[in-house]
Amino acid sequence: MTSKAVKKIDAKRAVEYVKQYGGEVDILRLKHFLGEMSLSEAPKTLSKYQFPNGGWYYEDDPTKTLSIGASTLWLRVLLELELTNTTIVKRTAAFLLKHQNPDGSWYELKEKLEKSPQAWLNPDVMDNRLWFTISATVFLMASGFEHHLDIKKASDYLSNYWDKHKKFRVTWYPYWAGIAFFANTRGTSSEAFSTCHVYIMKRLDQYDAFHLGWILNMCKLGNLPASETLVRASLNRLTLLQRPDGAWSSKYGDVYCTLFALNLLRHYGRINHDNCKRLSVANRSHHY
Repeated sequence: MTSKAVKKIDAKRAVEYVKQYGGEVDILRLKHFLGEMSLSEAPKTLSKYQFPNGGWYYEDDPTKTLSIGASTLWLRVLLELELTNTTIVKRTAAFLLKHQNPDGSWYELKEKLEKSPQAWLNPDVMDNRLWFTISATVFLMASGFEHHLDIKKASDYLSNYWDKHKKFRVTWYPYWAGIAFFANTRGTSSEAFSTCHVYIMKRLDQYDAFHLGWILNMCKLGNLPASETLVRASLNRLTLLQRPDGAWSSKYGDVYCTLFALNLLRHYGRINHDNCKRLSVANRSHHY
């Protein structure tokens, strides 16, 4: 179990860290966090990472290869930026739905797998398929496509797998997304939700800040309140993991992870909205 001690979050230092080390997408996310982002500037900054067909490549991929995984990850960022009803989200969703498999699942594109496969892919192909499918499903549901026929097909695919096996496979990730998926499709009192919840709680001390960001993001998408056990424990651990320089660490990028943490901590009330406004005012005299 995690420690019950909760230290104070240094949001000011975290913001300063992002300003110093962030790239253009990070700065856009920071502007949104501070309430300074305009809807018109987001597509201008992000469009270079999106292909004409609506798909995306990973920001750090030197090959700039079209990817289902990248498109799903960017959809998460677009939701964070509150761009739900915009063209850029609709184009992303259309791309993902076009590349859904006939059985309702998703998997990475052949070109991406051949050219520059993600380092985190598991040798267990089914494990990867479950993650691609459940992550795309929950983000598309959150983007306003929860009643789309193809989302029902994806939901049926995931539900049928769960009902047959009563578990996912070898990695953590599908269980995290299961919090949002089962909360929205079966309810928080369901056996499926409870199994995912217990699985995550038992392993909470193994998770770093990036993992906790994903878990809290899924709690948010599942409409779990700040008082809920998993939410509270994850917030406490995330708070403890802030570094003295204000950042949160991740092998996927400290700046990305820091913004991930800031947004979820604010959503769940650990960072006050008024404090963000004061940070915004304090930063207006400086250039990003």
